[in-house]
Amino acid sequence: MHLFDIVRSRAHWERLPAAKKKIHRVAAESRSNSQPTTIGNCFGRLSILLALVWLSFCFQAVPVSGQDKAHRIKKIEARVQRLQADPACRDDVYGLIVVKQALASIKEGSGGIGACLVDETTGKVIAMGRNRQYKPWFRSDLHAEMDLLTRYEDWMRKKGGRETAKDLRAGPHLILVSSVEPCPMCLTRIINAGIKKMVYVIPDETGGMVSRMDQLPPFWKKRALRCNYRQAACSPEIQQIANDLFNFSMRTWGLKKKMEAQ
Repeated sequence: MHLFDIVRSRAHWERLPAAKKKIHRVAAESRSNSQPTTIGNCFGRLSILLALVWLSFCFQAVPVSGQDKAHRIKKIEARVQRLQADPACRDDVYGLIVVKQALASIKEGSGGIGACLVDETTGKVIAMGRNRQYKPWFRSDLHAEMDLLTRYEDWMRKKGGRETAKDLRAGPHLILVSSVEPCPMCLTRIINAGIKKMVYVIPDETGGMVSRMDQLPPFWKKRALRCNYRQAACSPEIQQIANDLFNFSMRTWGLKKKMEAQ
């Protein structure tokens, strides 16, 4: 197939911005030009061809169909299934649990973040949650940590609450584990829920709040003084999976829309 025909394919054409479309038109005109070939023309055409080769490779890397997305999910799922907790990494067991929850969220069509609550005295997972923001319908509040705590609190209410008080806030023995550093909304919910210990598999440099706790309002900063929130001690493999699942998430919807419009 000729390079001009590759760029003319619909999947690539819809993603070329106006400037790149102009390059394509100029190349097509140059191709049909009947003027005698000169050294200048040869160099000009060669430059255009090299640019088109580069664009072709770039846009082939962008998933453009549901089949591509399903294929990517299957590849990540296969990697998750091969994962094993590293005994040398103390948080790997729970890191594996939350990345599996993140994978389930991706398969459902929501963001790739998972979370769980662990009873520190027994090591048992007592509740699990995942991002459910986009399925079955849009819910701006259903981040993974929010989903987890809502499920736990509903479960506690059905049991009649804690035996020692009517306040349903979690006891000091609970640890919240998330696959990604909590955002401001989730962090304040975790603090308000009474969770004193929390770990996350990977940081969120652009949206995470744990690394910015010094910027919390005074009320929340004071309430968090006795809390121990940190990055989990997980193996590089689990960290990479958590990162890949997070990057698969719906946070990039604005970028995707922009690319589709070009």
